[in-house]
Amino acid sequence: MKIIGVINVFKKLGLICIILLVLIGVSMASSAGELLQKTNFKDEITLPWKVFENNNHNSYSFISDGNLVVHIDQKSTNSKDVQLSHKDISIVAGHTYNVKFSLRANKDCKIYARVGGSSEPFGDVWNNNNQPFSVKAMQILNINDTFTVNESIQSAEFAFYLGGDLPGPLPCEIQFISMSLVDPEFIPTPIPTSTPARDIRVNQLGYFPHAAKKATLKVKSYGALPIEWQLKNSSGVVVASGKTKPYGRDHASWETLEIIDFSYYTKPGKNYQLVAGSAVSFPFDIGTDMYSQMKYDALKYFYHARSGINIEMPYCVETKWARAAGHANDTAILINGRNYSGPESIESTGGWYDAGDHGKYVVHGGLALWILQNQYEHSVATSKEEQFGDGKLNIPEGGNSKNDLMDETRWEMEWMLKMQIPEGFDRAGMAVHKMADQEWTSFPTRPDQDKERRIYYPPSTAATLNLTACAAQASRIWKDKDKSFSAKCLTSAETAYEAAKKHPAVMSPYGQEPGSETYGDNYLEDDFYWAACELYVTTGKEEYLSDLKAYEYSLKMPVTLKGASNGLAGCFDWSATGGLGTLTLALHKIDEFPEVADSIKTAADTFMTIQENEGFGLSYGT
Repeated sequence: MKIIGVINVFKKLGLICIILLVLIGVSMASSAGELLQKTNFKDEITLPWKVFENNNHNSYSFISDGNLVVHIDQKSTNSKDVQLSHKDISIVAGHTYNVKFSLRANKDCKIYARVGGSSEPFGDVWNNNNQPFSVKAMQILNINDTFTVNESIQSAEFAFYLGGDLPGPLPCEIQFISMSLVDPEFIPTPIPTSTPARDIRVNQLGYFPHAAKKATLKVKSYGALPIEWQLKNSSGVVVASGKTKPYGRDHASWETLEIIDFSYYTKPGKNYQLVAGSAVSFPFDIGTDMYSQMKYDALKYFYHARSGINIEMPYCVETKWARAAGHANDTAILINGRNYSGPESIESTGGWYDAGDHGKYVVHGGLALWILQNQYEHSVATSKEEQFGDGKLNIPEGGNSKNDLMDETRWEMEWMLKMQIPEGFDRAGMAVHKMADQEWTSFPTRPDQDKERRIYYPPSTAATLNLTACAAQASRIWKDKDKSFSAKCLTSAETAYEAAKKHPAVMSPYGQEPGSETYGDNYLEDDFYWAACELYVTTGKEEYLSDLKAYEYSLKMPVTLKGASNGLAGCFDWSATGGLGTLTLALHKIDEFPEVADSIKTAADTFMTIQENEGFGLSYGT
């Protein structure tokens, strides 16, 4: 199911979601026995209540006058196709519960309320005797009921069904005012006390001895005299001091800031602290080893995201992260109604999951795959290949005498090759845009417990060019390690490129679809350039050189994105891929194209300027 509202918890704002949930837990003083983490929306935060819908055109939600409003535009098929739900509730057999809620609507309608399982078998413990409630236009409906349950449900939800015939004539708006679910015998888990923020904000991991070392001090007002600061070592001895530089109002945080610059201090050590007036920073180190393990921890993500393989010890580090293989036999059926005559099904076992929706997307996977393969190529070019040598990443392929980056990327590359439409079918040679669940799963669902039907979507030009670029890149990586696989990748890349040229504008739509994101992209010239760069570096063929030179921004490193992120500052993302091609030329063809180095440096200087003008020293956030 699609999730809408203030936060989309599947994508893009995961970190913000975590922060908001913590804030909810801290700020909400639940009444005795209250099972809901949130009983109203006066603070304009909806989590953990979420609106689920089966089609992104059915409805949308917003906060108005402290109420959560669900606006339903289009009729859906089933009552559960649009719903508001609070999950993560436990129901205990023998306990008696009090359920209450208040709502109103702008016209006569019905709503169906239930308390029950949030995953199969979805048994209800309360549902008003399986009858919907009638809501009179602009009149508040107040419900107060009690029920006793006979069986425990570990993973339950309090949900309102708003789809099908329930809303009546459309459009319709339903305003949720308050909700409550009380178990007098419920003993809440104590909420941990959050660590208070400190007014001196530092890089808590640490600073390199000879790199810039800056901290940000929050102050009450702008215009005061510079503030004295001190740097103390682990023994409390002052080892450096100075005065802050006024910054002013930071538009991102809306805080008034001063900057502490202690770059001149270079002595390595642990547990340094900055002091300015009564403000004291968290401890931090100055050294060269703080980030040594980070690359391995970050790369471990890809093992955990693998589809079609058991995630197990010792590779998953801790037993709590172990799970059975998700979609061990992942056969995807062609989606209906897309005016495409492709294979009835595609065997798509393997690859990396994109996120908690268990979809596998060529355009997102392509970016991740390219970055890791580029990391390998860069490590070879800089004689640092051993950093990712056999056994370094602790993955199942360890011991095969292959570089671990090569092993991890091959897991995704082999899946991507399966996404190419074979000869004899419509758009042969192109790549499937994505494969995913037919409907949204209950949230959260482990991949090995996902029971939704798997479907694949028609090929797109963007996906095909992602396949082209990544397969061409893989071909040269594996050329001296596995000639057969290298040749297979190159054949796939060149076939895909020709297919993309025959179908240069097959787009995926924007928005969401049942069970998955669309990842639409209306700008493909950069993808053609990227693909041509990779093919030229791999083959040296003049036709690819001619194609890459024909691109409007050939040999340039962009500082503003196009595609789905049009207008944002940046060099590349999944829908703006021209910068990837330029980076490949810089790595392999710098003598032939010396101007790419200047373009990359200009882009870097642009982002350094942005960073230097930011109150917290960050050029962008993810």
